[in-house]
Amino acid sequence: MNWLNKEIAERWREEGRRYASEINEYVRIGTETGWPEGLEPPAEDERRSIAGEIMKMVRAANQAGETTTLRELIPPASWPLTAAFEEQLHPVKPLTFLKDRSLLVQAFDSSGHHIVYVVNGKGISVCTGVSHAGGAADGEWTALADEQGIRIVRGMTAAQEGEQVVRFLWSDVKRQLKEAIPNMESLADIEHPEQALEEIIPFDEGRKVLLVSSYGIYLLRNENKAILLHPDLAQRQEYEMEDTYIDMPHGDVSADGKWIAYGSQSSDHMLQELKTEALFTIYPISSYPHYCRFSKNSEEVWFNACHFYNGATLKVPLPHLKQNEKCSETDEWPVMNEEMRVYAGAAVRDGQILGDAYGYLKLIASSGEEIWRYFVGSTISGMTVSHDEKLLAVGTYGGMLHLLRLDSGEKSEYSIGTADILELDLWVLWRNQEPLRW
Repeated sequence: MNWLNKEIAERWREEGRRYASEINEYVRIGTETGWPEGLEPPAEDERRSIAGEIMKMVRAANQAGETTTLRELIPPASWPLTAAFEEQLHPVKPLTFLKDRSLLVQAFDSSGHHIVYVVNGKGISVCTGVSHAGGAADGEWTALADEQGIRIVRGMTAAQEGEQVVRFLWSDVKRQLKEAIPNMESLADIEHPEQALEEIIPFDEGRKVLLVSSYGIYLLRNENKAILLHPDLAQRQEYEMEDTYIDMPHGDVSADGKWIAYGSQSSDHMLQELKTEALFTIYPISSYPHYCRFSKNSEEVWFNACHFYNGATLKVPLPHLKQNEKCSETDEWPVMNEEMRVYAGAAVRDGQILGDAYGYLKLIASSGEEIWRYFVGSTISGMTVSHDEKLLAVGTYGGMLHLLRLDSGEKSEYSIGTADILELDLWVLWRNQEPLRW
């Protein structure tokens, strides 16, 4: 271990324990007493001053193949590092867990193009030729996007891609879109549409795909049909707009494949029942729609709208919506949270795990009660949970991938929050460097 500076490592551990203990106590007191005036926060985390020395050891330990020892002697923490390495940071987005519990995760290569990695306990490797991916709710179907199109495969693992069941070619998709919206710039006019994608969600045994992109939200069907769902074409034409570009695009498909939710910064929350094609609009309770996610049992959908770095989340119970067959601005939907600007989330049996702009994860029950919170350290950029709900993958704008064990039943003395969960791995996926395991 000639890479280890014992003095620096000890300072890192001592300051990490001190800061976690004090910030946890500060939050506990504030939460229990209503944040009284005069409550003093703890001193700042001093580990930032040794960030450069720590990263030298992280790189050297990776070169020596001694990452297990590294993690024991220098417990990972991302927030003390990001300020010192701002030029190397970019968002990291977990995409989907595969059948063997390997993970597909998206970052950027040295030229700024999307790159997809396969991550598991053995290490990390590049998913060659793939720029984006997504998975079905049951984990059986995986969508892989490249320059030619999107292929839907079944039973993908880290060792093999699996059986291809459907193929959507960009040439076909573009032609269909140009026929449907001939006088407006859309995804059909982008040279590399795979680079504009935010989400790819296969469903209905891979026969349908929801595409969420900065140039609109689309539904692809295997009968060679591409449909623009959002923005509204007639409204776009009425205001003489020339393209389908949208900010903050987001979308989701219910686990039973019966509903689609979507929206963008300038829209309401949109909800469509696929069988009847009934379209419902839900008025947001904050400024800009930013997030949607169905519950694991497909009985409700949660919508978040943001205002700067804060926001509010409401839920719509789908059985209630179907019974009433209406929706208006005056409907009062249950509020799940009135603080978080939600960037990503994961539906679990107990509710939804929401990730916000301040780097916090919170498990919120369907009743609106906060069950736990956990601090990862930087604005959340993506999240996905394994199908058995034992592993949670969280990506941040700090260029980090956190792999968390949700069923550990214990917490580290270095963690911030109330959650009895443990971080198993931290991958540093920064710009212009090889991935580093910590």
